Amino acid sequence: MPSFEIKGKVAPCTLFRPLTVDLAKLSGDVEERLGQTPEFFRNMAVIVDLSALGEMRNGLDLSGLVRMLREQGMMPVGIQGGNEFHERLAPNLHLGVFPESRPAPSRVSSGGPNAPFSDAAAMIVDKPVRSGQQIYAKGRDLVVLAPVGQGSEVIADGNIHIYAPLRGRALAGVMGFEGARIFCKELRAELISVAGLYRVSEDLPENLHGVSAQIRLSGRQLLIESL
Repeated sequence: MPSFEIKGKVAPCTLFRPLTVDLAKLSGDVEERLGQTPEFFRNMAVIVDLSALGEMRNGLDLSGLVRMLREQGMMPVGIQGGNEFHERLAPNLHLGVFPESRPAPSRVSSGGPNAPFSDAAAMIVDKPVRSGQQIYAKGRDLVVLAPVGQGSEVIADGNIHIYAPLRGRALAGVMGFEGARIFCKELRAELISVAGLYRVSEDLPENLHGVSAQIRLSGRQLLIESL
């Protein structure tokens, strides 16, 4: 009888995408942002995505960046979008190398290998999501018909529809699908995220607090709009 199994499951990871190679600035900005919700980011698995740096990535101190993230309580598990040197260095930093994710142009797909997520029926949750609970709709949309409470988390590879108050955390497009959206009847979230870009409660527009809203990406900006 075998003593272990290996299964092809991919758990959701957060992308950390630096926009500068200045580690001092990165460290200060990361410390400030994580200080707002330290428990949420503690031990969070992250993939360091270097694609936005372009040619600047050649001057990045990857070892220093990974060390800084670990000191801040995050758990880097891999890199993507790096150069050949970064990929050779990754095993020495106990990191995997992930293929660079590429967003698909639309939700409609032919079912081919480049589809952002499958055409499986949406996962439907009709009971309240309580503190400490995490619900993940892998490869599909998530529809929640009951409140999402503080301290809980709803995650989907596709879109998230919440027909009730959102008081916890909602993360859509977690495997890199930038066309994903979040819809909620009452926006009171601790954190919202689409394809790795996020805002915490302190960053949400005051005029949209408690209203019906949608959250989506426009370029590299996270937009929050009333419905």
